[in-house]
Amino acid sequence: MRAARLAILAASAAWTIACSAPTRGEVYVRAFAAAEAAESAGRFADASARYDEAAGGARIARDRDHARYLAARNLARSGNRADAATRLRAIALAVPRVEDSAEAANALADMEIARGDADGWAALLDVAKRYPSDGVSRRALRRYVAHEDDVHGARASLDELTGIAPSFAGTELAETMAYEIALHHAALGEDAQARDAFLALATQWPYPHGSFWDDSLFRASVLDRKLGRIEAAIADLERMLVERESSWFTGSYERPRYEPAMVRKCALLRDALHDHTRARACFHELYAEFTTSELRDDALWEESRLAREDGDTSAACATASTLVREFPDSRFVPCALAECATLSRPQKSGAPSECHAYVAKIRLGAE
Repeated sequence: MRAARLAILAASAAWTIACSAPTRGEVYVRAFAAAEAAESAGRFADASARYDEAAGGARIARDRDHARYLAARNLARSGNRADAATRLRAIALAVPRVEDSAEAANALADMEIARGDADGWAALLDVAKRYPSDGVSRRALRRYVAHEDDVHGARASLDELTGIAPSFAGTELAETMAYEIALHHAALGEDAQARDAFLALATQWPYPHGSFWDDSLFRASVLDRKLGRIEAAIADLERMLVERESSWFTGSYERPRYEPAMVRKCALLRDALHDHTRARACFHELYAEFTTSELRDDALWEESRLAREDGDTSAACATASTLVREFPDSRFVPCALAECATLSRPQKSGAPSECHAYVAKIRLGAE
């Protein structure tokens, strides 16, 4: 009885959802499916016609507009670029703008570039200026800048970027402009200016919303190291890593630079400051906290080696024991066994039979 009632309730809910959702129109659904099939088969002229049919039968404005955009793109792929350009231009200039306006403008720029029209590159920059909130605009801007670098050089590009940056203030591309300016300072060897630009970027667009936040702090650290500011270089990395720690309990995802930043921090402590105490603790943290890292055995080996170099044999072998137990297939296992006579090879181990000299000399994160 209860199961029957639950089935009735489920059917009733499904019916309510179906009736309340806007219908897309049978003509639209049928024609759009036919258009996709034709496009997949390489019949682009047919696909364009079917997308036009779908647009004519659409009951939702967004469906209609997108079908028209796809019709224009397939018309271009069929070889009818003149008519396609006319259609794309109409979509790009639509008032009010539609979802595909930026994509249409970008497609027009691509067509001009493909036929060797230099105005196509200026059109790419125009895409970024006119549609700064659209995802295609960041790609268009960075593609334009790369072209300017190739043609005119980094100095000319930096001058241009500095000049047009104010026009992007307050838009979603302002961060990208700041990042490109910092990159160009670095490419030109202007280390202090680049470092300042990267740090300013990380401050203005901080975690968790800054797209270039972790990369900027990492690059700032590299530049501080180059400028001889070792503690500052470490502080740049710690500024990034502290966010990993504070966000750990909120389910935050791993940023790409977190693990490299931790490795670099440990290496700077070891090689630049020669601070074995802090370096040992750092390598142990890399092993203990970065639980998905493939460098955990490397970190333990480095911690063990630093302990040996400090004359702390007990700590060195204790760490080596953890390495052998938790990573029985590690290439460092035979090296750990050679250093600590109290350790024995695990029964099920895929590690090499002997400690190769080059493995024993590996220094994790060494420049």
